[in-house]
Amino acid sequence: MLQMSNLQYPLIFLSSIHKRRYRKYHTLQFPKIPSDLLCIVTGGKGLVRIQNQMVPLGPNQIFYLKPSTEIEVMLESDYVDYYLLMLRPVTVTRKKGKWSCNGSNDKENLFPTGKLPFQHIKVWLEQVERLYAASKEQSLSASDVQQLFQRFIQDLLQELPGQVGAEQSSNGIDESIGYMYKHYSEKIKLDTLADIAGLTETSYSRSFKKAKGVTPVQYLNQIRIESSKEFLKQDCSIQEVSESVGFGNEFYFSRMFKRTIGLSPTIYMKRKQLRVGVASCYRYQENLRTLGTDALYEMNGYTIEQLNAEEQQRFVQVQLDALREAQPDMILSDYRHLPFYDRLKDIAPTICLDFTMDWRQNHWRIAELVGREKEAQHNFDQMELKVNYAREVLSQLIGNETLSIMRFYYGKFRVYGMTDHPLNHLLYKELGLKPGSCVPQHERSKEYMLGNMPPFETDHLLIYKHHTQPEDEANFAALLASEGWSTMKAVRNRQIRFTPNWIGMSWSPTGQNQIIDYLLAAYSHDRNVI
Repeated sequence: MLQMSNLQYPLIFLSSIHKRRYRKYHTLQFPKIPSDLLCIVTGGKGLVRIQNQMVPLGPNQIFYLKPSTEIEVMLESDYVDYYLLMLRPVTVTRKKGKWSCNGSNDKENLFPTGKLPFQHIKVWLEQVERLYAASKEQSLSASDVQQLFQRFIQDLLQELPGQVGAEQSSNGIDESIGYMYKHYSEKIKLDTLADIAGLTETSYSRSFKKAKGVTPVQYLNQIRIESSKEFLKQDCSIQEVSESVGFGNEFYFSRMFKRTIGLSPTIYMKRKQLRVGVASCYRYQENLRTLGTDALYEMNGYTIEQLNAEEQQRFVQVQLDALREAQPDMILSDYRHLPFYDRLKDIAPTICLDFTMDWRQNHWRIAELVGREKEAQHNFDQMELKVNYAREVLSQLIGNETLSIMRFYYGKFRVYGMTDHPLNHLLYKELGLKPGSCVPQHERSKEYMLGNMPPFETDHLLIYKHHTQPEDEANFAALLASEGWSTMKAVRNRQIRFTPNWIGMSWSPTGQNQIIDYLLAAYSHDRNVI
């Protein structure tokens, strides 16, 4: 309960809590604020203008916003991730021995509007993550979740500094960036930006490069290129697009667009009809299939340990020849295929996607390149529904029992951890499964030789066997029969399962769906147990 005034008791309730991703559909965005809310940012980068004040946007920030708040969002990353706590302020009044409840006075703010100046944001983020997880637990009632929220909000209010207002941005560079976003279609001079920042041109350019990693002109061109995508989707002429985004010279615009995107504006306009080849270890072809199109040819030039250098070269060359014969209009490549980049671009325009452990970011980038953003958003929406459903079902089926996943190959065990991989994130973050004692909490994976695997405990053990030789199989069978393994709960209860290559499958919506379906089927019907 908040501070009492006479016989009025102001209260704040949690209406709902959501985990959201806000995508950069346009350069400048004006989101509507549906109610009083707390927004806790967990990922992404950009700027936000709140009530005419420019504030840098990034992870580990808390914002308080009201429906009357004027807000503009300018994203530098493809999206921003955040938790959204929708609040319901009310006032309980006692008059003549009777109690009544009314909506809170809109002029009374729970917090100052804007970015809240809390320290140790990660502590609050952990509490919000627990609150979100609790809201998904079927075993907890709405009142249980409300009690958790009340403890959270009271702690938050007690930590709020006494005299604070909306954060005043004194960073002139951020103000100049806001000017770029609003006036990118016009001719913008460097001295204008420097004046806005309150610096000389030389100091401004130097400070800007230090803060953003690029020059002001490069940053402005990025804004213009991003904005030009929307015009190109409307089948405008190249000259019209060039003029609309402030380039003027269509040849310069075309050169900058291709340098940035990897495709010329003309090809980008036809991207839905492009014949696409793939050179990837991360199954980009599965992303394409999920988006409703197929790759002409799927190349994977990753080094195979059993092949010597000459055999590996022949293996790669056969695939390159087949890719050339398929005659793609565009090739999607990953960073592992950079050694073959010159040979790939000799076949067709080749786009090497930036490496990220976020499969959704990869999927969205591929969708943009083939003109299927709506399909990608549908994939994300369906995955969110599937994950929420599976989380509830698995919580009932497995409860607090632990689960670990291993990869067995070349006489080694690789135990997958809780972070830094799509599979880890799906199992332990999104589905809320509990890790076994061997699962590293802050690493992607940990590797052991077959004879040096330490004893550990887990209720369920999933194993993917990859590139095993006959001698490996014999050693593996001996390990399963050894005293150390026979005492493991998963072994005693016959809860060891062999899976397909979930590590590779987890990079696309199709694979993520298959992994979830396997878990639901396995623990609903207890199949495939050894």
